[in-house]
Amino acid sequence: MSKLLTEHIIGDSHCDTLWWMDRAGYDFKQLNASAHIDLPRLRSGKVGLLFFAVCTAPYSRPGSHLQKSMDYIRYYHQTLEQNREDLLAVESVAHLKQAPHEKKIACLLALEGAEPLEGCPDNLELFFKLGVRALSLTWNKRNMFADGVSEAITGSKLTRAGRQLLEKMSSLGVILDLAHLSPSCFDDALALWPLPPLVSHANSQALCDHPRNLSDEQVKKVAEKGGVIGLTFNAPFISGETVASLDQLVDHFVHLARVVGVPHLAIGSDFDGIRYPVEEIPDASCYGKLIAALYDRGFTSTEIDLIAGENLRRLIGACLNE
Repeated sequence: MSKLLTEHIIGDSHCDTLWWMDRAGYDFKQLNASAHIDLPRLRSGKVGLLFFAVCTAPYSRPGSHLQKSMDYIRYYHQTLEQNREDLLAVESVAHLKQAPHEKKIACLLALEGAEPLEGCPDNLELFFKLGVRALSLTWNKRNMFADGVSEAITGSKLTRAGRQLLEKMSSLGVILDLAHLSPSCFDDALALWPLPPLVSHANSQALCDHPRNLSDEQVKKVAEKGGVIGLTFNAPFISGETVASLDQLVDHFVHLARVVGVPHLAIGSDFDGIRYPVEEIPDASCYGKLIAALYDRGFTSTEIDLIAGENLRRLIGACLNE
């Protein structure tokens, strides 16, 4: 890899690696035959910032989300403790600034779906104390706070509890992630949210008509609030098929850059949460291939710095407390 490519430090706004933490044979410290992410791959891929998602919605029964989320958060803190020389939890703006000085990977804990709150906005205070600094209101389905994309037909807005949760998030300094929301709840949340929003993992609906992708109009609304969109490596969100090329992924970067500009683009791989990554980027050691492809398509070094992580760092700095 050329010196030019290694100058760009990667920030990634979404991975599901916590799902692997309790699986037999997986060891975060070691290079694993399975999973997309482990410490050797993160170091090889020049990753300096990574969001670790806690996602219970696809697998837990109502009433069991809290316990399952505690398991994942325990794995997260155990991993931080076992890798203190390499990882640093980002729970404030100061931590975000500290990590690169210590040559550590900045780790931010996120709830992918507010199901672990079990319908109570005030429970966010407890998750905040455990390190959660980003939250999406729901996964693809309906919960006590909002509707996900699978409920888009209803046209519903946020519930009263959803609005209360947004108020709690902004007061604590928790990043709002708009991923997975139905279009009507997306608009409702965005209108109420006072800070720059994140869409942690989605692509352009104009290029791939998948319900989890964003329309150009949604992208513009995010940009108007100073928000950032993490583009995902999930093939069905790129090509609509189970196979997608790096060139097709870069098409999404090019299109969204034309719609709203580079300052609103980031990387949101969804590694360890997807079955079909981009062919040329099979795991976290390969971010450099994306960087090279962006150069090939005419993005400048300054623009690639923004996409690679600076836009994401700016958003974190605007949302988290000191």
